[in-house]
Amino acid sequence: MDRALTPSVKPLTTAASTTLGSVGAIRIYQYEICPFCNKIKALMDFYKVPYETLEVNPLTKKEFKVLGSDYRKVPVVLFGEEQVNDSPVIAQELLKRIGEAGIASSAEMEAFNSPAAQQWAGWSDKKFSVLLFPNITRSFSESYEAFGYVMQVPHFGLVDKVANQMVGSLFMWLAQGKIKKKYAIEDERAALHAGIQEWLTDAVGDKPFAGGDRPNLADITVYGALKAIDRCAAYKEIMAETAVGPWYDRVNQLVEPGNSCTLRQ
Repeated sequence: MDRALTPSVKPLTTAASTTLGSVGAIRIYQYEICPFCNKIKALMDFYKVPYETLEVNPLTKKEFKVLGSDYRKVPVVLFGEEQVNDSPVIAQELLKRIGEAGIASSAEMEAFNSPAAQQWAGWSDKKFSVLLFPNITRSFSESYEAFGYVMQVPHFGLVDKVANQMVGSLFMWLAQGKIKKKYAIEDERAALHAGIQEWLTDAVGDKPFAGGDRPNLADITVYGALKAIDRCAAYKEIMAETAVGPWYDRVNQLVEPGNSCTLRQ
């Protein structure tokens, strides 16, 4: 293994397995601004399942080398030594383990992961989350703002930080048009506002949450998507110009983002 391409990170510890029994040690390989990664973290925070995060270098993806796998997309989650890929698969595996550990009752799990909740979670993954990238990369300055998180990653060296913020921001900005064309998006802000309105009208309605009195998988999934961009101008505009704020705040209070993260790398 080329040590020059392998970051210095701490091994997965057993700290995450000391609370609530048998869910076990969990590490998520992530991008801080990835909506699918934030969905998984929100799910673990909501159920108070301890986990560790490892930030992946967007340019080199060198953190994946230790996994010995050709898979190069985030999120990837290690449950101990078991690698699980793809956020919908990860979410279902996590919910299975939460149920088996007795963290939530079978009735609560059934309501949280109902067919309707899964349907709206799929809508968020396939239709809503894809609207976020074009909205945070409309200009180079917006892309630069979105990539600002790399400056705070503990195991990134100065060269990695500067390269990612400059080159990564440029690549994201240049890719914006391709993403819009791929998903037939004409006006990215209008499409995002329409997606939020669809969510609030058809899923949440006059209830506190899509899940009723408590959030369900759909609530957590949409919340995670919006949480991913909370450092960006697009997020501030959404909160100011749409009615999503009260729902988002209710979910945020229950999730307490980051409350269960035991180590950030």
